[in-house]
Amino acid sequence: MPEYIDVFLSPVRDNPVAQTLTVALLFLTALDILFGVVNAARFQQNFSSHELRQGLLRKLENFGMLVLADVIDAILLSGFDLGFQPIYVGLAGAFCLMEIGSVIELWAEVHPECAGTGIWKILNNVKGNGE
Repeated sequence: MPEYIDVFLSPVRDNPVAQTLTVALLFLTALDILFGVVNAARFQQNFSSHELRQGLLRKLENFGMLVLADVIDAILLSGFDLGFQPIYVGLAGAFCLMEIGSVIELWAEVHPECAGTGIWKILNNVKGNGE
């Protein structure tokens, strides 16, 4: 593979943490979409293809940011030997935390009895929806 292409693949290919976060993000994104569709269709009876498209576009924007982070890391690594990919790993980690919060939020909508628990109050405070 030509070096000018390989430099953009190496920040993820050569870093097991970046690979793990990428796979985790793909899995969590799929889980979030699945929970959202099931929640809207089965429990709230208000499935909207418009909402689904909006959600998918947000997910694509997140992955676009990861591509941009990969390009920035490739630029950094081609000029500086940092030994890690600070932008990609940080952004992928943040997106994984965001997806985990979204999955928990969707799960809690299906199980309203969890709304009074301590962890739920902490999540709401982190999101800025605290009481």
